[in-house]
Amino acid sequence: MNILTNAVEAIQVGLEDFKSNDPRRAHSALRNIFAGMLLLFKEKLSQMSPANSDEILIRQNIVPAIDANGQLFFQGKGNKTVDVQQIKDRFKEFEVKVNWRDFDEINILRNNIEHYYAEESPSLINEVVSKSFKIIRDFCVTYLREEPADLFGTASWNIFLETNEVYETEKTESIKSLSKVDWTFGTLGDAIQNLRCPYCGSDLIHATQVEKYEVGKNFSLNCKKCQEEFDLEDVMEECIKAELAGASHIAGMDGSEGPYVECPECFKSTYIFDEGCCLVCGYEQEEKSCGVCGTSLGLEEAHEGGLCSYHQWVSDKSDD
Repeated sequence: MNILTNAVEAIQVGLEDFKSNDPRRAHSALRNIFAGMLLLFKEKLSQMSPANSDEILIRQNIVPAIDANGQLFFQGKGNKTVDVQQIKDRFKEFEVKVNWRDFDEINILRNNIEHYYAEESPSLINEVVSKSFKIIRDFCVTYLREEPADLFGTASWNIFLETNEVYETEKTESIKSLSKVDWTFGTLGDAIQNLRCPYCGSDLIHATQVEKYEVGKNFSLNCKKCQEEFDLEDVMEECIKAELAGASHIAGMDGSEGPYVECPECFKSTYIFDEGCCLVCGYEQEEKSCGVCGTSLGLEEAHEGGLCSYHQWVSDKSDD
């Protein structure tokens, strides 16, 4: 199997599908380009595999064995090749760097386009192709020592270049629009980079006039792809969850409190502990300790009456 040839052909076919006037070929374009990227990664693992090892690093299962001289060696078992997580793990061990954040975003967008954005999918295709272009370009030059234009051919590479230029121009305008806003909260200012249109999934979002975010007030946003308007409140939970996903995972691993919880006032997952309030409705925890014993109160306890769970139970019993 010539992995590099298969990778190049998959990407070339994907770009041909992308340029087709038939919208039904959009999904095929994304599948082929994504598959081509994975094959490029496997080509690198193949190149790093020791000679006469049957390309061991691209094998999903690696097992120890003893040769005729009693020497320990490792060999691949079965025909299955590495999956995405195994590629990430092996690249980490060999210090092969890929922008995995963009890669994971491409994968999510690809799935969303196929399953959720069937009618509006063309509005996202440029973004996926552009982000794929960056990863493919950098990987070919840095790790495969290949000039992309020569590897894929001038015609295919020009499609990548043109698509990237269009997307980057629109993205720059989007960033400029959002950067003019005073987001009031540092957490929200960071989370805005995760903004996506709830109608078509595009990240080309503009603020429409409002220059400062104020809790409890409407904050209109406009998607430059599908032209739909929506309110920040409609997407804030998703932005917060995406921004704080890493911190939430770490908190879950060590059993500590996460960076955000559901607000007891508006029931959105936008109460940020570092900000001391809910970013949607502005709710703040007034009572910090139990009015009877002085025990520190959780958010729910404070909202329900300013008593710890025990003394709230005692109070409820006395009312019966």
